[in-house]
Amino acid sequence: MTRQPQSALTGFSAFDRRRFLALSATAAAATALGGVASAQGSQRGRPHVAIIGGGVIGMVTAWHLLARKVGVTLIDPAPGQGCTQGSFAMLIATQPGRDEAFNTFYIKAIAEWHRFQRDIGPQLPVQWGGIVNWAKPGALATELDAARVRLTGWGANAVALDRSDITDLCPGTVVGEFGAGYFQPDQGAVDVNQLMAVLTAHVTRAGCRFVRSRVTDIAVAPSGTTGLITDDGTIVADQIVLAAGSANAEFAARLGAHVPLDLPSGVLAISQPTKPLLRRILNGPLGSIKQNADGRIVTGLDYKPGAMAQDRSASYGHMLLNTAARTVPELRGIALDRVVYGAVPIPAHDQMPVMGRLPGSPSVYVINAMSGVTVAPLLARMATTEIVGGLRLEALASFRPERFSAAL
Repeated sequence: MTRQPQSALTGFSAFDRRRFLALSATAAAATALGGVASAQGSQRGRPHVAIIGGGVIGMVTAWHLLARKVGVTLIDPAPGQGCTQGSFAMLIATQPGRDEAFNTFYIKAIAEWHRFQRDIGPQLPVQWGGIVNWAKPGALATELDAARVRLTGWGANAVALDRSDITDLCPGTVVGEFGAGYFQPDQGAVDVNQLMAVLTAHVTRAGCRFVRSRVTDIAVAPSGTTGLITDDGTIVADQIVLAAGSANAEFAARLGAHVPLDLPSGVLAISQPTKPLLRRILNGPLGSIKQNADGRIVTGLDYKPGAMAQDRSASYGHMLLNTAARTVPELRGIALDRVVYGAVPIPAHDQMPVMGRLPGSPSVYVINAMSGVTVAPLLARMATTEIVGGLRLEALASFRPERFSAAL
C-alpha cells in the first residue's frame, strides 16, 4: 500500500501555521526563487537551503553548497555529536561483501577524499597509511582470503600478507594465530573531532548560519517553500536537506515517505595521547585499532551487523584498551580519556545509500549512507549538483528513496 503525503502543514500549531504562511509569503515576494527567508531574516538574491543534521555528511554538504553561492542554515542542537562522534572513521575503498559496481563507488569515494583534502588544505586530519586486515585460522580466514581474491579481480589494491609482512608493516604488533591477511594501502582514517572542527571553521567563514536547536516538524507549502519548526522558532527555506542520520526515517515519515534504517551500535575507547606507535590501521581478530595524529588511540570491536552495544562505562573502555594492548603491547597501561557510543544508520534491506528528493516532497532532499565518513565528500558533491542544478544524476539512480515506497 502506498503511503499518502501528509497535509503540507501537518503538525503545526495554529500560531506556527500562521507564522509559516506569513514567512512563505514574505519569501515569495522577496525573490522569484521563492522561500529565501528564515525566522531571523532573509537571504535575498540567492537560494536558501536548510540542512537538518550537523554531522560529517551535513557539514560537507554545507561546504559544497556554500561554494556554489547558496545560502545555508544548518540546524542541529549539538553539531558533530550524533552518529559522527561515535564513528571509528576508517576511509575504506572496498566493500568485499558487495558487487563490483558498489566497490567501484567506494573507490570513487576515496578518490573524492583526496580531492576534498586538496580543496580544504593540509589542516584536514587525514592519515593515508593503509589498513592491515588479518584473521586467525578458520572460517573467517577463509572468508578474508576469498574477499581479497574477489577484490583484486575487480582491480582493487588488496595485497596478500603473511605473518612477517604484518610485523614489517606494523612494528611491535603481536599477530597471534594467523590464518590469512591482506593490506589495503589506498585506505586511511580521519580524526572525527578534528575533522568537525576544521569543517565548522570553513563553513562558518563561508557564511553558514548555525541554529543550535531541535527540529520538531517540517511542512511544505503548495509553492514548494519549506518550513521547519524548531524549539526556538520557524525557519523557511527553498529546499531542505535531511542529513540527520538515524532521525531521517522519522522526518521522512512525517512527510509521508518511507526511509527504513537499521541502527547497529558500537562503543569506542579513546585513550589519552601517547607517543607515535601506529602509522597504519590494524583490523585484526581482537578488534580495530588506530592512532590519531594527536597521539590518541581509538579502538573498538562492536560495529557488526546486528550489534547493539550499549556499555559506555569506564570499565568497558579499559577492557577495550587492554584488549588492544594484546595486539600492541606498548599500549599496556595507557590511560583512558573517554568512551564514545555511536549508532550507525544503515539503510535497511540493501544497505545502499539513500540519495534524492523525497517522493511527494520535491523540495526535501535526503542523504543516508553506511560508512558515512567515507562517502560524505562524494555524496555531498553529487547532492549539491542535484540540488543546485535541479538534476537527477544517473549515477545515483539505484540510491533513490523511491525504492522503499515501491516495496510497500
